[in-house]
Amino acid sequence: MRNVQNYGFLVLFVIIILMAGCQESSATETARPAVQTSAPTVAPEPPGVIESAVPKAREIAAAPVVEGPSILVTKDSHDFGDIGPGSNHVCEYTFKNIGSETLVIDKIQSTCGCSVPQMKKNDYTTGEEGIITVRFHAPNSKGATTKHLYILSNDPKHPRVQLELKATVSVKVAVEPEEASLLLNKPNAGLGPITVKGTDGSQFAITKFTSTNNAIACDFDPKRKASEFVLQPVADPNLLARYPNGVMQIEVDHPQGGILLVRYSAVPRYEVNRPRIILQNAQPGQKEQKEVLVKSNYGETLEIANVSSRLGYMKIVGREIEENALKLTIEINMPDKETATRRYFSDELKITFENEQEVDIRVSGWFKT
Repeated sequence: MRNVQNYGFLVLFVIIILMAGCQESSATETARPAVQTSAPTVAPEPPGVIESAVPKAREIAAAPVVEGPSILVTKDSHDFGDIGPGSNHVCEYTFKNIGSETLVIDKIQSTCGCSVPQMKKNDYTTGEEGIITVRFHAPNSKGATTKHLYILSNDPKHPRVQLELKATVSVKVAVEPEEASLLLNKPNAGLGPITVKGTDGSQFAITKFTSTNNAIACDFDPKRKASEFVLQPVADPNLLARYPNGVMQIEVDHPQGGILLVRYSAVPRYEVNRPRIILQNAQPGQKEQKEVLVKSNYGETLEIANVSSRLGYMKIVGREIEENALKLTIEINMPDKETATRRYFSDELKITFENEQEVDIRVSGWFKT
């Protein structure tokens, strides 16, 4: 009987030991970190990105891109391509307010009267789009043209946004030559005939001929119609001497003829190397001398017949002839304190040569404050 009891105690003792070992093993497994063998490794977030601060897709779409009013021009340039002279066209420019506050368009500024902008309203809420309609009147002369418009708004970063408009004016009448180099010592200043010809074979009439300061004239019959004309312009050498650079304009009644331009430039009889003298920080009553070189481009006389000063501040105190040039020493007598009522003064010296040709020399000065 005692052996049976001892055996029972022994079995109970073994069971208790086994239970304690299982609890220790379970605690050890719990403390040990879990190892994932099948799940992929997740890359860490980039520096500075916090997951809780990243908005969802719906929040990103709804959130304004920029604080305050902000204009985004989605179309800032338009090219009409080849168009006829004097023709009318319409184009549109689109923009959008990508800011968090209302965008207010103060003005659409045009650089010329040929492009007239229009807009339905001036204020645009967040995400709202707008359209600027521009009516464009093409120039009458041929060639490429580029115009600019400007959107003035309350966008603090882009208060003045540029729009561009381009076109190429094509005409159906050609003129030859388009440029002329003239010499005043040649008959008719070396100006030859001008050919005006239609490129589409249709007949037309010349309706007008003009030139800068009327230095070049031309006879024509406005009732005569033809597909080609040969004009004989006549140059006035005296007017060309005064206005050596200019343009001849020829108008026709061809619907796509436009205004034909012939630019000209004449070598002047006399050339002044310092046609304008500028004096800074001048003193009232002070005298100053400047040297000026007058050159004869055609070997004409350099003998002076008359000199006049508009206000009497300028006079020639020395002259010297060097080949085809005349070296002048000009004295400027600044106005005195009683005469100098303003900070700025000016005068003009007119020199007339024995061949009745004239040159002008101007002076501009500012008194020291």
